Amino acid sequence: MITKNELAELKAQGILAQQQEGYFSIRVLSRAGNFTSAELKTLAEIAETYGRGYLGETTRLAIEIPWITFENLDAVKSALTAGGLVFGGTGKKIRPLVACKGTVCQHGLYDTQKLCGICHDQFFGRDLHAKTKITFVGCPNNCAKANTNDIGLVGQAYIQFDWDACLNCGKCTKVCRTQSLTMLNQKLLWNERQCVNCGKCAQACTTGAITEEVRGIAVYLGGRMGRGYRFGDRLTDLYAAEEIPNLIDKILETYLELGKDGERICGVLDRIGISAFEDALQERLED
Repeated sequence: MITKNELAELKAQGILAQQQEGYFSIRVLSRAGNFTSAELKTLAEIAETYGRGYLGETTRLAIEIPWITFENLDAVKSALTAGGLVFGGTGKKIRPLVACKGTVCQHGLYDTQKLCGICHDQFFGRDLHAKTKITFVGCPNNCAKANTNDIGLVGQAYIQFDWDACLNCGKCTKVCRTQSLTMLNQKLLWNERQCVNCGKCAQACTTGAITEEVRGIAVYLGGRMGRGYRFGDRLTDLYAAEEIPNLIDKILETYLELGKDGERICGVLDRIGISAFEDALQERLED
């Protein structure tokens, strides 16, 4: 009979008891959501040998191999290690980092998987007050729902207008999905409040009337899903990709300083407010 302590130790390794007694799923981590073809072959072989021949994907882009018996856990762990694969991803620490496919997606405004991989290598598994999820999305489409994570990063492209160069051709309005750009009496109008900073209008403009003023990353803090959802609060500034690793490091230091055991970033923000958190963060960034 497996004890509660043994189950807890296994869970800390990413080995989760199934509702079917005697069986476990083992969670295998990706790097920025990617596995090599060789790694996938190893996973398939393990699933065929020790499981029931299939794999499951988690919402954080890890893979779980279900139907592993307790007696086979050591053999599976050894096979994963031999294949260069890492299992784990639970506990009061940074969970597997997630990136959308903005690296290759036509909408991506920065290299999401490259930046996520850098941050994965630097931060994954760091011990904190509570579980912490970090997600990178490449554009305002927000496919990976960055603002429902403890730290969410969203690509942005701020635009500027040269109204004298505008021919009022309407090409930009055809690519503006939020209808922040419209035509009225053959004149272009821009509703800045409706603009989500996707930059598509600048790409469509052929006269130079609309250009990108700046491209960067917006950062949201304190999002969460589950049994009580909360959308993250946005930090004031826009950040360049090369600034993000240091920024995340300072966010985590600030969270450790201001937070309590078991309290996620959303709890800190609910208790002290985003302004106080950002003030403390800014002090660290200026040191």
